[in-house]
Amino acid sequence: MIIRVAVFYGLTWFFLILLGGVQQETGLLPTEIGLAQWATGIAALLMLLIFRRDGHKIAFFTPETSMRRYLLVVLIPIGLNLIVAGIGRFIPQEAAAPLALYDSLWLVILWAPLGALGEEIGWRGYLHKKLDTRLRGLYSSILVGVLWFPIHVQFFAAGPFVVFFLALLIVSYSIVMYTLVQDTGFNVLLATVFHLAINLSNLLYLDRLYETWFMMVNALVWLAAATVLVLAKRELFLRVKEVSR
Repeated sequence: MIIRVAVFYGLTWFFLILLGGVQQETGLLPTEIGLAQWATGIAALLMLLIFRRDGHKIAFFTPETSMRRYLLVVLIPIGLNLIVAGIGRFIPQEAAAPLALYDSLWLVILWAPLGALGEEIGWRGYLHKKLDTRLRGLYSSILVGVLWFPIHVQFFAAGPFVVFFLALLIVSYSIVMYTLVQDTGFNVLLATVFHLAINLSNLLYLDRLYETWFMMVNALVWLAAATVLVLAKRELFLRVKEVSR
């Protein structure tokens, strides 16, 4: 298992650098389109070829998943981000905070579904599903979050406190998402809709994402939701998995 995770993560970073570099050097695509978001998806598809004897299958779509579940993966992230936005109104805006607003917002919205799909093929479709066979749900969710957050390198220049709360936020995303997709075989479409709902509702406060206090509020709201879910679903998150050879 350790070898699989290491190879997957190494491939992810290789394609992050490659795709990001190609986009930057060629200038063929506007900066609003994050081509590197497909790094994890490409890494996952290569893992299926390299370790095809594992028999791992990515569930791109599960027809038995109810529409209620799809509604939940839309409403939960939007609802939590509305809470974040509401609390954020009471936090003075940092004048020196770098702006994250995009010049071509319509390009961001058009690309968002494809970018979310590219990430979720890797994070949920491959990695989290693979780890879920060996690790308790809480441990696998934390590990996926810890591996997921460093790819958001654009936040690192905002300082160590922003990076710390970003890590907390991404781990919380991972825990909440696990609750919603684990029993569907890690349905990639379901995870993509959740991811897309996060990204689009983040547009409510995109110009404040790099602010320390705002990032802290963002992380703590999501951490509170993740904690409630872990406590409410202890069996899902804490049961010991039977390790098969």
